[in-house]
Amino acid sequence: MGEGLLSPATRLGPVHLRVTDIPAALTIWRDTLGLALVGEDAVTAELGAGGRTLIVLHTGAQLALPQKSRDLFHVAIHVKTRRDFAHAAARLKASGLRYSAQDHLVSESLYVSDPSGNGIEVCFDTPERFLRREVSADGRVALIAPDGSAHSGLEPLNVPGLLRDLGNSGHVEQRMAEDAFIGHIHMRARAPEQLMEFYVGVLGFRPHIQSRTFGMFDCGTERRPHMVAFNIWARDELREPPPDAAGLDRFTVELSSAEELAAVAQRLEAANVPSKRAGNAIETADPEGNRLRLVVQGG
Repeated sequence: MGEGLLSPATRLGPVHLRVTDIPAALTIWRDTLGLALVGEDAVTAELGAGGRTLIVLHTGAQLALPQKSRDLFHVAIHVKTRRDFAHAAARLKASGLRYSAQDHLVSESLYVSDPSGNGIEVCFDTPERFLRREVSADGRVALIAPDGSAHSGLEPLNVPGLLRDLGNSGHVEQRMAEDAFIGHIHMRARAPEQLMEFYVGVLGFRPHIQSRTFGMFDCGTERRPHMVAFNIWARDELREPPPDAAGLDRFTVELSSAEELAAVAQRLEAANVPSKRAGNAIETADPEGNRLRLVVQGG
């Protein structure tokens, strides 16, 4: 691990979202996506897989997150097998909800939103289909497959072909795979270069795609390069969300050790970034106000 870089073992933990109505949100997160209800009280609902909390819903939002708002674009739940991904696609198709599906070459993705406008991605990583990334002089990004063919990474996914992987039994698993995990989080942004200075220069993520032409910037670790992403696709139509809107409350970054947390705390202080330390956790926010909590794994 290079000096100042986060460990490859770094991962994302629970993502907290504001919603207008928890029972309505559960029709997506639990009944369609298949997350298990881990815990619930009058104002929150925890959902997860394999006994681990992945999503925490908070009531109190007064209106859905407007489209093209600077805030959450989507939170991505990753599954580890294409069969689990096919079951997720079958659940979405049976729900009657409007969803979309894309082939990014490095992954295959399904997209849907909850009733509060929080974007959701279900993702299956396919790194074996990706050879390299090429950036032209004008900033355009092309993804190159092992056979040499170039891809935009935005092709439509062949959903009927995906569903054929389930065979003819008609059986569809109603629960998300137990080893599903939060693979990345993606926000709409105003100033992605400034955000990258924070996530890369201060927190210690590795830079990945940084292209105004493509309209996306992201960063991650040596093991998982795409963990925190920002897009500027709304361009001049981007608006600040109303203060009582649904959206991202905070997300969690799980670090490999207390020593790594201490190093991040030192970098935050040196950069004059306001933060609050409490035991094995740090609470802070990025330059656009997206809140995050850094914790030690297992702490």
